[in-house]
Amino acid sequence: MTPHDPAERRDEDVEQHEAELEKGEFNRRAFLKLAGFTLGGAALSGCTRGREEKLIPYLVKPEEITPGRSYWYASTCGACTASCGILTKNRDGRPIKLEGLPDQPVSKGGLCAVGQASVLGLYDSKRLKKPLVGGVEKGWGDLDTSLGVDLETIRGSGRGVRFLSRTITSPTLRESVEAFLGTFGDAKLVEYDPLSVSALLDAQEEAYGVRAVPRYHFERAEVVISFDADFLGTWISPVEFTSTYLERRKLSSDAPTMSYHAQIESRLSITGSNADERWTLRPSEVSSGLAQLAAAVAKRAGVKAPWSSLPKGPIEAGVVEKLAERLWTGPRGRTLVVCGANESDAQRITTWINHVLQNDSDQVEATIDLHRPSYQMRGNDRDLMALLAEIRDEKVGALFVHDVNPAYDLPDGVNLGKAIGKIPVVISFAERVDETAEHAKYVCPDHHYLESWRDAEPVAGVVTIAQPAIRPLGETRSAAESLAAWSGAARSHHDILRDYWSRELLPRSAPGEGTKTLDRLWDDALQRGFVELAPLSKVPFSYRPPALAVPAARSASGLEIALYAKVGLRDGREAHNAWLQELPDPISKATWDNYAAIAPSLAEELGVKDGDVVRLAGSAAGGSKVTLDLPALVQPGQDSSTIAVALGYGRKGTDRFLNVGPQWIEARPTVEEGQTVGVNAAPLLSIAGGTLRFGGAKVEVSRTGEERPIARTQQYHSLEVPRHLAPGKGHPRPIVQETTFATYQKDPEAGSHHAHALDTMWTEDHSYDGHHWAMAIDLTRCTGCSACVVGCQAENNVPVVGKDEISRNREMSWLRIDRYYSGEGDEVSVAHQPMMCQHCDNAPCENVCPVLATLHSEEGLNQQVYNRCVGTRYCANNCPYKTRRFNWFDYPHNDKLENMVLNPDVTVRSRGIMEKCSFCVQRIQEAKFEAKSEGRELRDGDVQPACVQSCPAQAIVFGDRNQRESEITKQRGDPRHYHVLEELNVLPSVGYLRKVRNREGGEQHHG
Repeated sequence: MTPHDPAERRDEDVEQHEAELEKGEFNRRAFLKLAGFTLGGAALSGCTRGREEKLIPYLVKPEEITPGRSYWYASTCGACTASCGILTKNRDGRPIKLEGLPDQPVSKGGLCAVGQASVLGLYDSKRLKKPLVGGVEKGWGDLDTSLGVDLETIRGSGRGVRFLSRTITSPTLRESVEAFLGTFGDAKLVEYDPLSVSALLDAQEEAYGVRAVPRYHFERAEVVISFDADFLGTWISPVEFTSTYLERRKLSSDAPTMSYHAQIESRLSITGSNADERWTLRPSEVSSGLAQLAAAVAKRAGVKAPWSSLPKGPIEAGVVEKLAERLWTGPRGRTLVVCGANESDAQRITTWINHVLQNDSDQVEATIDLHRPSYQMRGNDRDLMALLAEIRDEKVGALFVHDVNPAYDLPDGVNLGKAIGKIPVVISFAERVDETAEHAKYVCPDHHYLESWRDAEPVAGVVTIAQPAIRPLGETRSAAESLAAWSGAARSHHDILRDYWSRELLPRSAPGEGTKTLDRLWDDALQRGFVELAPLSKVPFSYRPPALAVPAARSASGLEIALYAKVGLRDGREAHNAWLQELPDPISKATWDNYAAIAPSLAEELGVKDGDVVRLAGSAAGGSKVTLDLPALVQPGQDSSTIAVALGYGRKGTDRFLNVGPQWIEARPTVEEGQTVGVNAAPLLSIAGGTLRFGGAKVEVSRTGEERPIARTQQYHSLEVPRHLAPGKGHPRPIVQETTFATYQKDPEAGSHHAHALDTMWTEDHSYDGHHWAMAIDLTRCTGCSACVVGCQAENNVPVVGKDEISRNREMSWLRIDRYYSGEGDEVSVAHQPMMCQHCDNAPCENVCPVLATLHSEEGLNQQVYNRCVGTRYCANNCPYKTRRFNWFDYPHNDKLENMVLNPDVTVRSRGIMEKCSFCVQRIQEAKFEAKSEGRELRDGDVQPACVQSCPAQAIVFGDRNQRESEITKQRGDPRHYHVLEELNVLPSVGYLRKVRNREGGEQHHG
């Protein structure tokens, strides 16, 4: 380079002006020079040649695949027992995105955060690639031979064979297991669910003679009262319940309806945050609180109840009378009481209340369906306890462990693992060497559900099918194929399925559709993702009153533990999924950790603040002492005598996430052996009355003097203007607008704040002759479940940044859900508000960018041109919604296997640029291409961004506001519609529909 090279001169000038800036001598002329160099640099960098890549064409192209185009499989989610319907998006032979299957009658097009993120688990490089024998990789032939010898030895030993599994919703796999166990003299299938509802099953069996979870029809319920059941978050089938629950809370219609929902719980759950009214009580008080309600209902029904002489209960008498009156004045069969406590007394009382209210009636379409029950959770805690006793007494000769991790899930897991290690033959189907599999002689890794054929019957009469979307990435084998091989009749899972469907399902196909062949039934299932079978014959169930007694009074002194599941990690099987580890908890907004949630009044009493490490001391199931050290988190809305801790953390192997962060970090902190993300709280589980108890056990709390900051994505929890900034008492800002149902019925515009004058600095009007894209979010329907957050991350290649970066407020999520409290202490009201780039017509980010990296499209989109952006961050400073994310570093993409999940339609961004929501512009372009290729206009609904498509609540609407009959046009014309910070007149394209609750009072504000 010569001294006169303009590029060298440019660098010298930049250095000179930077030096002037440091001395305070920077003037306007110098600034414009530097801005000019910035613009020129952006232009030059935007013209550089991209990296060369090799393209390898198909030798013989599959008929159904066009390179570069996506194709879809209808399938079934295997992330939990709910078995929701999914659409698997494949690109060039690999699944990259999961979405809800719209026509599936159970999930109805929704998909939760765990289901959305499960595609990442497919590409987890830590999954086992081969089976293990004695900890050494072997071929399947060697394993089968060795295991065959061991099983023959067991047959002659007289010791039992046990198959321990999570609830098996697959009828085909269940038959395979039972057929295999039938070859042994003493063999048994034992099912348990780590988040057990066994007490509910016990109560149903005792009352009706059927051990199954009834089908709850929330869409028929005019009154819903829930005791500690987080049915919108984690209880049994939250996607299904969210959809049906909101069918009774429709406001955008000529005849708006809204059910009444009361929540009584010990901690603030997602369901509690969405309730119309909410009260707190201890976990140990659930049974006595239900007994109070039952006595009040019995009094109105004129029937005798064992609780007539009940001493003063934990719930205020006025509240009990109010709830009982709501239930009794509601239509018979159209109310619903649910309970999430895994406690026999509580579930018996709940069943009794529903029977008195005729919610189990055969005469009407009642809220509880016993004829077509749910098969999603069928674990039996009593059978589990019996098996644990057999293991301790060394009566088990062979133990098969399928889809569970008892050494982690259950109390006293360490000693249980040692006992399992003493069993002569232990076979695990785990995908990795977990806490239980490390004690197994044979580890036979099962396929990921996206690699395998499967079926499921989540609800009686609805049979779903899962088809492989990719060839197995390792030498894995499905459990059904393994059992067939060990039975001496090796077959593929596909053949096993078709054989079962031919024998069992084909005869059950619905009459009136003509004679079906197996091929026709099979093809229908593959195309639709499910088949609906003829209704089972209605057998009248006679209610048998259980032996009910007044719940024993418990001491009201001391503190109690409440163990719960988060929407991301659930029981911990997803702890190896970085998307879910970084997903903010919808209530606390914490990531990458569990913690001891403490009510504000208790925190003040203990002198504890956020991040102070506290020691929880309790008793294990065996009577020994258990201590856990956890950071404290002050949680409004929680019972003041309860400490809440999330399960699912502390999994073996999660130490690899402790160093997740920017690639530039060379000196990473040392990770000690055995260290994990969070702490396993399962040792605090208790066993009583034949069931696993998740709450009510006594616990002592003490400070350790240490601190462990909690990484949270939201530090502000109120919308109230601070008193020092406003005269007199602080007042709420109308970011979240809210009213009551009674007020809304009188005035649909109730709660609006449109009284301000709008000024503008823009002189030109924005006109869009073609499309003008817009979005509307109904705050009444949004539950805060965060499925949209993970859906956006999967679709748009949003990186995981790690706990340290989250702590620095450098999260990269394009879509966040803000959570605001109103009220104080333990009595709070909650609102959830999704917030993304608002795509303003008068976008304040656009007029401050010196390089035109952010600009408006002719269709109303605020576009971000990555190869122009030089990272000045002016746009972020000028954005009133704070929805733009600066890419500080090159975040990890060094796992080549996990890179297969990246969406090739979206650029993987590099460091130093700004990024934000694009309204999934790649989907807009794809839909326009499809419409053009079919010779038609773009229809309303053809474009669905990732956040819209799989929202279980259907809270988000997207479309072209220039189409007069489009749904988005109707939403924008709704009296509840408003814009956030409308007074700025930035003309956002995202609007919100005011939140409405069915409670007494007038307008509500979150401050």
